Amino acid sequence: MVPLDAPATLRQRELFDALTSLTGKRIDSKSVVANDEMLKFTLDGDAAAIGLLPSPIPWPQIEGPCETARWWPEASAKLRGHTSHLIVAISSDGKSDVLQRAVNLTHLVAAVAAHVESAGVFWGGGGLVHDPRVFVEEAQKASRDNLPLHLWIDFRIEQMEEGTVRLFTTGMKSLGRMEIEIPHSHRLPTEVFDFAYAIADYMLSRGAEIRDNHTVGRSDDEKVMARHAPSMFDERMTVVRLEF
Repeated sequence: MVPLDAPATLRQRELFDALTSLTGKRIDSKSVVANDEMLKFTLDGDAAAIGLLPSPIPWPQIEGPCETARWWPEASAKLRGHTSHLIVAISSDGKSDVLQRAVNLTHLVAAVAAHVESAGVFWGGGGLVHDPRVFVEEAQKASRDNLPLHLWIDFRIEQMEEGTVRLFTTGMKSLGRMEIEIPHSHRLPTEVFDFAYAIADYMLSRGAEIRDNHTVGRSDDEKVMARHAPSMFDERMTVVRLEF
């Protein structure tokens, strides 16, 4: 979703030109259906839609993501006063690649955010908010071979009372993989983040399945035990628990 500071009028030709520059694919004009509130078209074989809602995203839905957006300290101040928002979506019959679809959605959101008075970007799959200018810049680098995990996945690190840290992800599930959790680690937060990011990239970029009670690492020498276990937050959800 793209929160707006002012009502938006989509400039269809400019939007499609920007999208083509990001994806390398032209939009078939025969697939376009448009009215004052909705724009629909086909993107890379999937159904894309942009819809205007004349109301803000409910604050309880984005308050938490704003408070935890360490990469965008101004998030709460920028988004609290937005007045309306655009829903940006791509739907599929299930045959297209989920990661390519996420890349296409990233490009579409970036094209939209660059052509309206956007207050920010809310990536629902990971519960993340982003500065629209940064999102647009990062989207330009995104491809199936260069997945922008930091735009899609919240790698949340929390300091624990006993002097350890824990990490958990939000957003892996929406990409077809189990979430990652490190319940406690004595390592530095940056080390924990870097390790979890590398494992997430391994799972997604290579389509790798991490098996229960096997080790995983970034090199032949690094062997970290991985288990399929109930989440720290919802025992009904199975996650990849790493002993790092």
